[in-house]
Order: sequence, then C-alpha cells, then structure tokens
Amino acid sequence: MWDGTGGRYDPPALRRLVETERGRAERAESVALRHEGLMETASASMRSFHRRMAQLHRATERKHRAAADLHAGYLDAVGRWADRPEEQAGVAPAFMTAAAESSGIRSLAVALFTTDGREASVAVSDPIAARAHDLEYVLGEGPSQSTPLRPGVCGEPELVSRWPQFGPAVREIGVRAVVSARLGLDGAPMGSLTAYRSEPTPDAEVARAVGVLAEVLTTTALNPEVRLDGDDGLPVHPLFGDIDRRVLVHQATGVVMAGRDCTASDALALIRAHAFARNESVTDLARAIVARTYRLS
Repeated sequence: MWDGTGGRYDPPALRRLVETERGRAERAESVALRHEGLMETASASMRSFHRRMAQLHRATERKHRAAADLHAGYLDAVGRWADRPEEQAGVAPAFMTAAAESSGIRSLAVALFTTDGREASVAVSDPIAARAHDLEYVLGEGPSQSTPLRPGVCGEPELVSRWPQFGPAVREIGVRAVVSARLGLDGAPMGSLTAYRSEPTPDAEVARAVGVLAEVLTTTALNPEVRLDGDDGLPVHPLFGDIDRRVLVHQATGVVMAGRDCTASDALALIRAHAFARNESVTDLARAIVARTYRLS
C-alpha cells in the first residue's frame, strides 16, 4: 500500500482507536441495559435515578460508536484508495468527507481557533462547505465567527436577522440554515463544527448528530494526549492532513500592512473586501497578493 496522505494516515493507530471506542461503547451499553432492567423492579423513588443513568450511558454509547464508525469508515476509504494503481489513485480521501458520510450530513466545516479566539485553520467536507465557510471569513460574520460562539440550530428566518451579510450571501449557494457545535470544553473552546443545510429548519436528529460529531472530534483529533508531529507540532490525526492553515492570509496581511502602513485588522478587512468584490476566496486572493500579481487599489 502506497501512502500519499502526508503522513497523517496511521492504520495501526486508527485500528487501535476503533477497537478502543467499540470497547467503550459496549461497556456503556452494558451499564445502560442494567439500569434499564432495574427500572422495571425498582421502587418508585429509584426509577428516575435508573432512568437518568440509563440515558447517560446510552448517550456515552452513541458517542463512542460514532467515533468508532467514523474512524473505521475513514480507514476503509483510504484503504480502497491506496489499493488502486498509483497513477489512478488521485487525491487521498479527505477525513472530513468521511465524517460527512459517517454522520449523514454532507456539508461540514471545522474551524480551529488560536488561543486568542482568531481562526487559524479550517477543514471542509465538500465544495458547499468550502464556499459557505469562505463567505464567513470574507464577511467576518457567521456561525464560526460569532463571539462568543452560539451553538445550536439557526433556521432560515433567523439566518438573515442574525447575520445580515452572511445570511443573504449563503442563501445564493443553497444554504438556508446552519447547525453549529463547539469543539473543546465549554470554558475553553478550541474551534467550531458547522453543518450547512439546504432545509430551512433542520430537525432535532441533525442537531444531535452534529453535537455527537463535535464530541467525537474533541475527544479524538483534539485530545491533548494525541501524539504531535515533530515538524509542524500538529496532532498526528487524519483531520490535520486536510487542514487549510491561514498562513497565506497572514502573509498577505503583512504585505498589505507594509504597503499601506496600516494595522493588521485594517489590512485583513481590505483583503476581505477585495475578495468579496471579486467573488474570490480569501485564500486565492492572498496567494496573488503574496506573489505580487495583485495589488490592492
């Protein structure tokens, strides 16, 4: 098997993770079953306790099964890709595409933040998510740009009122609602997970699936115990093989600051405005600025 995934694909480690998560799911299921059985015979005063415990362990079971299914699905996808002849293989499957398939939610974006809350990198599952998230970044508003983060469902009526620029812009590409969840702990968010939806009001099952996936990514890809790569310091997890770091944007910001003698925030605002006016992604425009093939007029 040849490997073109940038060193983030570690089959033995992923198989161990899948086995560990399945074992945890089975243990949680066993405890849930025990409490569900006790609900039938317990006194009235104890039934609510056993019900809460059963619900808690069923939720834990769902999270671990989702983690196992996600990583097993990615293993299978990369295995099929890598078994092709090298000249036919093309680009390796993206981890977020596997996450979308596993969760049944097509358009997903993970945005990771710096310690001061600025967006540092993004990974997406499909072109709709890429375009929608780029609109967030260009316009400076949207579910991943909100401070503080406001997890949950934002249906069509609220989309425009909450984000008067992003809402109308994203509707033009078929997005009528978003569902977002926090990555990391409540008091220390590490990023956001956003689902861009075509239906005006996503149902509770979609919201639950996004929340479960956010938990899975927090406890696997963003787990502080995950081994770090010696070259770039990022976790050795396949999510980070698809990360689009905003290095070019930061470089372009520096070029504009020097040329315009302005602050970093003013320079970034100019880049975003020009990208929006040209209907171009911020990353593509930043690449042109750094290459000196485009100058802000």
